[in-house]
Amino acid sequence: MTGEDPRHKAGDRGTFEVESLLHTGEGVSGRVRIDGAFPGERVVARIDHVGKHSTFATAVELERGRPGRRVPPCLRHRDVDRGKCTGCALMALEEPDQRTLLREMLLAQHGLEVDEVVAAPKSLGYRWSAKRIAFGGPGRLRLGSFIRGTHRPADMRGCLVDHPLIAAAADEIARAACDLGIAAHNDERARLGLRAVWLRTNGTQVLATLVTSEADDTEVRRLSARLALCDGVACSFHRGGGNVLRGTGATVLRGIEALDVHGTRVGPLGFLQPNPVVAEQMYDRLVEGIGGGRVFDLYAGSGATTRRLRAAATEVVPCESHPEGAQSLGIEAETAEEFLTRQTEAPDAVVANPPRKGLGAAVTRELLRLRPARVHVMACGPAGLAADIAALAEGYRLESLQAYDTLPQTPHAELIARLVRI
Repeated sequence: MTGEDPRHKAGDRGTFEVESLLHTGEGVSGRVRIDGAFPGERVVARIDHVGKHSTFATAVELERGRPGRRVPPCLRHRDVDRGKCTGCALMALEEPDQRTLLREMLLAQHGLEVDEVVAAPKSLGYRWSAKRIAFGGPGRLRLGSFIRGTHRPADMRGCLVDHPLIAAAADEIARAACDLGIAAHNDERARLGLRAVWLRTNGTQVLATLVTSEADDTEVRRLSARLALCDGVACSFHRGGGNVLRGTGATVLRGIEALDVHGTRVGPLGFLQPNPVVAEQMYDRLVEGIGGGRVFDLYAGSGATTRRLRAAATEVVPCESHPEGAQSLGIEAETAEEFLTRQTEAPDAVVANPPRKGLGAAVTRELLRLRPARVHVMACGPAGLAADIAALAEGYRLESLQAYDTLPQTPHAELIARLVRI
């Protein structure tokens, strides 16, 4: 069997030459997506599922590996005996090789050419913000993630990429929940309970948000009282399905109400960059070259870029749609589309930090109408950024493009694109 064989069926095994890497961390051979395989490798893989457009497989034997292959340091990694966690898809590679793959992937998958992917100062213990899904019944609750492509749980006790304070707090929450007989939410069994835990730190303190589907908060209050490693605990109610687990509001149960992270206030539902040390470097790069004048700060979050811009620009007008972030900025919550549509005068520059999908057609259309001299974009989704650059090409040229290894061990990179008016 080869990578192009159209007769694959679930359970088959075959040998594949891996050609490229997807943003999800899977290797690609023809139309086959192979978990645990990297470009340049020859692997034996088991076919897991045959879809209409893609076939999904898992590498079970390595016939020829990349020179950068290593034994992953995490005992819960899928490539370690009995490991299940698939959250760090590149951990089986030495870190310089991880960044080489990221650069190659950005070009091959998205047409984005960068000279290098800037390394993070720390490759483990760097993550200051993490969400853990809850699994298991009374006395058996665990916190972790879904195994890639499934709804099967993977335990994340002792996670190496999370900041040590977050990892310890997560383990304490799981132990206390088991002691108290608290169960995880389960849609199939129509069971209400703990859905997820959001953990954030500023390097010295931990703020935990317990997301529950149970309207009665008695259980989470009992749990909160047992959490010695959390400086603040809040709860958020979310009954609906899907992956959006933040709820519509949060109640502080005890301790601190927010974290101070590099001068930014982050509350129970506020956004915090998972790697704020690298994010600080990116924010500096994002506003670099913005002089005086009037500047729009789109998707301003809690104000990290707004503060920087106010030190350089004459007038900074932030825009943020999330209520908590907007409140911290002293503005009304408003989408970027709504904000730009009502503008009649062009600013001197626009900086933007949009969600993964990118600016989108409506925002790029308004930017072309307003024609600011400069547009600087911080992007966590390369596909969205590539589409935005193409949409703005009729009025702007790409001055520079930098990539940052914001989440080492994973196939995620963030980019700073600086565009100037033609």
